Parts: sequence; C-alpha cells; structure tokens
Amino acid sequence: ESCQMAPEETAAGSAPPSAKPSYMRRTYLVDRAFQIKYTVGMMAFGGLLVLFFGYWMYDAHRQALEVLSLNKPLDMATLKELAAKSSTNLLYVIVGIALLMISALGLFGVVITHRVSGPVYVMSHYLAMLAQGRYPRMRALRKTDELKAFFEVFQNAVAAMRERDEKEAAAIEDAVARMTPAAAKAPEVQPALDSLAQVARRKRAAVSGG
Repeated sequence: ESCQMAPEETAAGSAPPSAKPSYMRRTYLVDRAFQIKYTVGMMAFGGLLVLFFGYWMYDAHRQALEVLSLNKPLDMATLKELAAKSSTNLLYVIVGIALLMISALGLFGVVITHRVSGPVYVMSHYLAMLAQGRYPRMRALRKTDELKAFFEVFQNAVAAMRERDEKEAAAIEDAVARMTPAAAKAPEVQPALDSLAQVARRKRAAVSGG
C-alpha cells in the first residue's frame, strides 16, 4: 500500500508555523492624563451615588426594624401588614435609586462626550474642507473642551501643509515664468506650462480660500 503524506505536513515532516500578527497594542493608557482624569471622575461619581443611595436604603431598613421592635405586642396580621408595607417601600426605594442613577450617569456621560465630540466635530469639518482642496481658518477650542493636545498637533500639521503649498506654488510660478519665453521656440512645451500654471493656481486658491 502506498503512503500519502498529509497536506499539512512539509517536506521535513513538520507542519508550517502559523502566522502571528506582527503588531499588538499593549499600552492601554494612550493619553494618560485624559484617560486617568475621566476614569477617576467616573469612579468618584459612581462611588458617591452608591454611598448616597446605599445610606437611603439603610435608613429605610432601619426604620422598618424600629417599627418591628416596638415594645407593644403585635399580632400576626399586623406583622404581615408591616412587612408588606416595608417591602413595598423598599421596592420603591430600589426603583427610585435605579432611575436616579441612570439619570445621573446619563447626564454625566453627556457632559463628558460633549467635551470630546465637539472637537471631533470641528476637526471633521476641517478635514472635509481639506478634502475639497481648501485650507480652513481654524479657531481655538473652548476652555472646557478636551483633546487640546491632539488639536494642536492637527493645527500644526495643517499649517505645515499650507506653508508647503505656498512654497510649491511660488516655485511652480517661477518655473513657468522662466520657461514661458522658451515656449515661443518650442510650442510643444506650452501644454506642460499650462498644466503647471493650473497646478499653481489651484494651490494658491487653496491657500487663500480658507
């Protein structure tokens, strides 16, 4: 009988090593100050809510125990009524705590996301203008906005691009001016000069049209 080698085996009789990703992100605190600031804020805010509502529940439980520990004897019907009333009050407290925590955390989340989504919205608008071939006139972020360091990097990048386009437009215009007299003797050069002049005009319009 003939032996057939398994398809996963190699000539040396061993399976090829599986491909592994060449890069894996292991740093979770990318923007340390920003992440720690809001992580600690969320922890502190959640802790305060838990302490406040926990004390509320404890107080309701304590009042129920005080009622049950009265010196006068209580019959079974009265005890059942007090227990049912205590359970109902505790249920109301739990529902109220849940609603208040949801509302408070939702409001806190809106405030946080507003400080982040505002700069993101502004930069998205600026990127859309760059895609249209125009440089935006940038404004500073609000004092309460986040991502100021990233926005500063973005501003510097756009400023560098604008400066580079200005220099390139000047260089192209100078080259076109120097080569224009030669076009009279070599008409085949004129289309290339027209294309270069169009590129220079487009760069000038982008730089000055923000």
